[in-house]
Amino acid sequence: MASTHPALDVSGPDWDEGGLTLADRIAALVDDFTPSAIEEIAESGETDTAHLRVFFTSTPDRDAAQVAVATACGPAVRTSATSVADDGWAARSQADLRAIRVGRVIVAPPWDLAKTVAAGADDVVVQIRPALGFGSGHHPTTRLALLGLQQVQLAGLDVLDLGTGSGVLAVAAVKLGARVAVGIDRDTDALGSAEESLALNGVADHVELRGGSLADRPDTAHIVVANLTGATLIAQNQAILALSRPGGYLILSGILDTEARAVAAAYEPGGPCVWRAAEDEWVGMIFRRRAL
Repeated sequence: MASTHPALDVSGPDWDEGGLTLADRIAALVDDFTPSAIEEIAESGETDTAHLRVFFTSTPDRDAAQVAVATACGPAVRTSATSVADDGWAARSQADLRAIRVGRVIVAPPWDLAKTVAAGADDVVVQIRPALGFGSGHHPTTRLALLGLQQVQLAGLDVLDLGTGSGVLAVAAVKLGARVAVGIDRDTDALGSAEESLALNGVADHVELRGGSLADRPDTAHIVVANLTGATLIAQNQAILALSRPGGYLILSGILDTEARAVAAAYEPGGPCVWRAAEDEWVGMIFRRRAL
């Protein structure tokens, strides 16, 4: 019997008054409910309405996400719970992804490694087999986090990657010079994807993967990378600040530009914002922790 995936069909205005697409609004709203993929469904005849299908790792997460979307968006956005048979759509949806460059870092799926032969002596190649929802480097939030890693000196330092997903940031940190990286994720499927990434890149001796969340109080590190959501970064600011050592850096991504001011207010008491970059409606920031 074919397996099925719990999913949520979402339809609504393609753009909101603030200029955000429906896909970006929904991605931010469902992030806390372990989504595994968001698929945009093309339908002819409707130019101002977007249709999405969001896949989840469990039915309770799907149902909770539906409540969150309905509460935040109101009747203008329609939702419908469904289950989708696994007929190989997951593999097909990733087949067209190609290598991308972010500064010195080239992130490439195994089938597009040929492009990395042009990498320069200072470039870093990270091989990632895309897994739905776990970070292939193609989303602006991942690219901003990768760019942020290149703004600080990593050589010989420890890196903590919160919500590691595919492990792309932890792998990149080690290849950029970090002594060791620890990737943490509460999703066991994500950790399986990350384990494959470590093997593909030959860094298993330098990256440790752990299941859990901020509530489990991971060890502190010189560099803390958190590609989460703006809402999560604000709500968990004290816990995240406590994980970074004095004089270290917090690299934050997953922030909508409408959330950037609130995120800055939550983290500046621990040290100044020393870097900020934006891509589309997403923002990445680096905060330097005050030395004792």
